[in-house]
Amino acid sequence: MLSAVALSLLLLSLGALELASSYRTFIKQGFNQARVTNLLLAEWIQREFREIDLIQSSLAKQLTAADFSSTTEGPARNALETRLVRAMHGIPQAYDLILVDRNCRLVLSFKVSPGFDARERSYCKAMLANNRDDRFISERFRTEAGDDVVLATQRVRGDDGKVIGLIGSAVRVEHFQTQINRAMVGTRYDVLVFADRYLRLLARQPMLPNLPSTPVNDPNARAMLENKQHDASYELVSPLDGRLRLHATSQVENMPILVSVGIDKATLLEPWWSKLYLFLASWMVMVLLIVFATRRYLHNVELSEALAIRSAAIDHAAEAIVIADGAGIVEYINPAFSKMTGLGSDDVCGKETLTTLLLGHQPEQMEALAHALRDGQNWRGELSSTHRDGHSYFETVSVAPVRDSSGQLIHIVAIKYDISAAKKLQADLERLANTDELTALYNRRQFLLRGQEEIARGQRWHRPLSLAMLDLDFFKRINDRYGHGFGDDVLRRFASCIQFNVRLEDVCGRLGGEEFAILLPDTDRYNAGLIMERVRDAVAQIELPNPLGGEPVRFTVSIGISELYPGEETPTPLIARADAALYLAKQEGRNCVRTG
Repeated sequence: MLSAVALSLLLLSLGALELASSYRTFIKQGFNQARVTNLLLAEWIQREFREIDLIQSSLAKQLTAADFSSTTEGPARNALETRLVRAMHGIPQAYDLILVDRNCRLVLSFKVSPGFDARERSYCKAMLANNRDDRFISERFRTEAGDDVVLATQRVRGDDGKVIGLIGSAVRVEHFQTQINRAMVGTRYDVLVFADRYLRLLARQPMLPNLPSTPVNDPNARAMLENKQHDASYELVSPLDGRLRLHATSQVENMPILVSVGIDKATLLEPWWSKLYLFLASWMVMVLLIVFATRRYLHNVELSEALAIRSAAIDHAAEAIVIADGAGIVEYINPAFSKMTGLGSDDVCGKETLTTLLLGHQPEQMEALAHALRDGQNWRGELSSTHRDGHSYFETVSVAPVRDSSGQLIHIVAIKYDISAAKKLQADLERLANTDELTALYNRRQFLLRGQEEIARGQRWHRPLSLAMLDLDFFKRINDRYGHGFGDDVLRRFASCIQFNVRLEDVCGRLGGEEFAILLPDTDRYNAGLIMERVRDAVAQIELPNPLGGEPVRFTVSIGISELYPGEETPTPLIARADAALYLAKQEGRNCVRTG
């Protein structure tokens, strides 16, 4: 009897130890699940604001001080509005795009009347702050139109580096709710939360009827912010529903936004409680069998939960996701990864390392990735990759280590996002900023920049440089007689003619209207005159069909040439002398070349 009791007590002790280990395993799995889901939500937020930052950076390069003083209707105002509308097409998550001048007055907005004074807004204070960070994301606030928004802003600087204004993209709080609704929580008591740096809610799943206006009472998150920590894991009783949850909270990198994932502890431990009751009920009969069955049950639950985490949080994600084990061997890729790369699970899982899969075509970045993972840091890169079918695309890659509570590396998660469309839009915006839309030649601003470069080069190496100013003769008569559409055809044909008849190294630009200019590097005024005579003769040979019927339409060009003098550092005197020579050509009967 004593032996049976001793044996029973021994088996009970062993069972209790097993249940304690199982309890720690469940808690560990809960925190790991919260960390992985937190990582995915943080990446979603970063992707949204990376798109906004990319478009705002391109737009900022095109804006000048004049754009921030253009408040009345006119061509300049219409062109500015067109540029903003085109930029908004690249950031569908933005509900409004605003321009604020250096004095915190609203210059342009699609939702707020111009003239609004924004000086008390945090984004305007950030613009005026004496620091080098040109980007700022505001806390949640209510606009004059009554919408709760977060504003992502960027300073705009002039050619002298001074701040001339601010670009801001307003993102409604409802957009954060839409994003968080894409994630799948494990149970109805688990929560996903976005909050600003003051712990005011931006979005929550499950949704609340109304987001509270006061900050959430989360002392652990507040302590994390005060201690300038990146993330924290803790248990917390929710002030909203009184349930105890395992939280993984982190601040999105370089952003005043918190992401918190809470796994309901009671729900998480339901299988464990079931196991405990089963053990106690069966202990008197078959202790050894119950212990064995419990261990098998724990193993099956662990596998099921791992599959559920992957299926719920990753399988339906729009981003391409790769998960590797602690040694870097790829364990899993989601369907979006296969679609982006053309590679299937059979091609990579268990066969490829994460580093080779991501950076096979950029081996020079492998060392930086390995160094970041060793230090427990996230790594990000912008890459040009190739699909299995051969077509190329641009992507951003984010790689993050996932560690357990003891600091051991257990997984590596990589997220890829295709940014080809945003890259194309950026290139289109840069092209529009540098070229004349009608003739495809350099516009005045870009031509003057190239002129400054060529003047510096010529003065440095003591090489000759000439500039030719070209003006179509009687162009106004052509416009008045045949219409502006035909006048545009004349300008396009003229631009094509001069490009064809000059050298590859010569720089052609349209300065405005029918006024054009050509830079001729390594060319003195004599040889420039020979080249311009060839251009003048070619233009005189052009014939365009008469839109009114009758004889073909022909036109001529007058040309003035000047040469760079020693000591000159800007294009201004060069252009002035060429203009004077052009005026002389006009006075002497047009259709001729004169040198100043």
